[in-house]
Amino acid sequence: MMRKVKRERMKRIVVVSLILAFVIPCAAGCSSAPQRTGRAVIETFLQLITAGEYADAYALLASSSRNDGEETRANRVTQKEFTDKYINIFDALGISAVEYSNLSVTNGEILCKATFDAVYTSGVAGDMKNSFSVIATREGGDWCIEWTPALIFPEMEWGDTVRVATLPAERGEILSDGFLLAATVGTISVYAAPSKIEDQALFIAQVSPLLGMTEEEIQKALKKEYNDVAVLKQFYSDELSASAAEQLLLITGVGIDYGNYGVQREYPYGSLLAHLIGYVGAVPSSSKEELEAELAALNEGRTKLDGLYTSDSIVGRLGLEKQYEQQLRGKDGELIYIRTAEGTNRRTLHRLDPVDGYDIELTVDVELQQRLDEVMDLVLFGDTTAGAVVVMNPLTGAVQALSSYPSYDLNLFTRGISGKEYSALLNDPAKPLINRVTQGLYPPGSTMKAFTGAAALDLGVLDTEYAFDDSQIDDDYWTPTEYGAWIWTPIKRTHVNYPISGPLNMRKAFIHSDNIYFANAALLIGWEAFEDYMEAIGFTENIPFDIGVAQPQLVNEDTEMSFKLLADSGYGQGEILVTPLQLAAMFSALANGGDIAVPYVVEGIYQENGVKYDVVEQHVARLWKENVISEAAIDTITPMLKDVVNKEINGTGRQLRVENCVVAAKTGTAEIGNDKSREISWFVGYRTGVSDEDARLVLVMLEIPADTKYTTLKFDIARAMLELNT
Repeated sequence: MMRKVKRERMKRIVVVSLILAFVIPCAAGCSSAPQRTGRAVIETFLQLITAGEYADAYALLASSSRNDGEETRANRVTQKEFTDKYINIFDALGISAVEYSNLSVTNGEILCKATFDAVYTSGVAGDMKNSFSVIATREGGDWCIEWTPALIFPEMEWGDTVRVATLPAERGEILSDGFLLAATVGTISVYAAPSKIEDQALFIAQVSPLLGMTEEEIQKALKKEYNDVAVLKQFYSDELSASAAEQLLLITGVGIDYGNYGVQREYPYGSLLAHLIGYVGAVPSSSKEELEAELAALNEGRTKLDGLYTSDSIVGRLGLEKQYEQQLRGKDGELIYIRTAEGTNRRTLHRLDPVDGYDIELTVDVELQQRLDEVMDLVLFGDTTAGAVVVMNPLTGAVQALSSYPSYDLNLFTRGISGKEYSALLNDPAKPLINRVTQGLYPPGSTMKAFTGAAALDLGVLDTEYAFDDSQIDDDYWTPTEYGAWIWTPIKRTHVNYPISGPLNMRKAFIHSDNIYFANAALLIGWEAFEDYMEAIGFTENIPFDIGVAQPQLVNEDTEMSFKLLADSGYGQGEILVTPLQLAAMFSALANGGDIAVPYVVEGIYQENGVKYDVVEQHVARLWKENVISEAAIDTITPMLKDVVNKEINGTGRQLRVENCVVAAKTGTAEIGNDKSREISWFVGYRTGVSDEDARLVLVMLEIPADTKYTTLKFDIARAMLELNT
């Protein structure tokens, strides 16, 4: 005999194929049905189960299997329990069809024994084939089914349940240059054996203060036990003291495991690259609605087999951990098993092994990064200094080191940061949580003069022979006279330690970073042409990168253009704002023949396969902008930028003093704050005359007090990064 059905959660369509000829009577109740054979009642029961008519099937059960009262009775089942058990188990396994066959019956006067085979077609586990035995007994003049859970799965006994457990995928690691930067490590797990807990209330009261958990948290953990193991809390290897472990083990039902039951995220180098790497934590939410929205976004495109995110999930919260969440997470596995009343696994019905997350390899030279962090710690001091550094290959865009200073220890967040610690970070005047490299927007100051000079040359406004008429300058101030009545404050020249002798041409203007020269250049270019040139370089659009970069700007959206604003923009003030990363990338056009490579820090994504790695994705170098500065302009400007840092010339960068390679660079200063007590101090420069492998551009941005004792700090940092042996 065979019965087959296509099932959905809310709808079941019965497809009946009668192999054996028999009549199915009404199943209103075992004792009320007319006389029939034991075989007939067995066939009827199987057909009703196949059709999902569980209430009618329950009516065929013998009184020894039924519980029609309100009190719980051992080895008996109520109609609701019976119905729920079938529905929940079949739904958990995604069973869409049930097929019974090979029914063999042995008739007797009182007992009728039968065996049969069944195939459950599961969308989760495939075809599940089992052999069953069943007994029909004569009761009140009719035949009834002696039902036990073994009629769902042969191994099931009274008290057993079917459980679904998640087998979590191991999060991928972030590494660079052979160094693990974000790792998944085994933890110390304090667990409970529920079968050994005699008084749960007492148990919770004893455990709670030792683990720092609430009663609700412990109860929730106890409900997730598997094989009589419920993990209560996990600790890093250095977090659980010997005395605490000793006290816990005195409590009946508590055990401690070292490494088998869980993993957590660890950042071996603490604050190294903290703003780039980011950290993991609970799904962010301040309300139920926000949580639901976050989970919906995280689960977009994922299925149950991928492992869906829940409110208990740990996710990337910042940096690469967040940006590459889907690749790092992997796909959770699943275990569906028959759980005994004691909490052990009686039979595994289905196991889907997890697929661990991919590993991410970075371009960072970790030893160079460590050197950079050391230099930053040595050079910067107090809570009045902060900054950002970008070290990259200007030809490829590969980032070799990054620093947003001050930084913070990523492990504070994964280990559980206290309210006091978090408040201290938030209220720190140096703002360590801000990623200055990619999210800080700053006026570029005199570094902008490289782009203004290039624009003037490319647009034919100026040439190398042009000299500004410095007779118009009065005590370092210039009031333009060619643009109608000048109603704004005069243009002020930067402070020059050594007087400029001879005509003020472009070379001298670069060497001494003369504001007046480049303000005049911008005015000669005109706003429309200036804007077009700077937009082509990238001053109005986000540069692509592996984590988000803040939007730069030339002017505010609601600004009415004026000659004064154009003049100020020519030397990097006005309303221009840009991130250090984007400024470094745009400056690389001078080192890369006018092209700007897409900056990147993720070299590749890999899947661990035994002792080797399979490439999932490899970075392919590409350009962001092409020919934004002409070769002719570059050839003209580069010698001038070399002179800026030539120690034999009294330029603004003469204190750089890199001995083993020639550097082309531009310095800059931008005032911040209404009282002008603080300033942004810039340096951006690149090696010249070196191999492609040794090509390097370094940008340093410091937020410092407007005091001469701070002005040389940027050179100490840049020098350490530009020396050819680093």
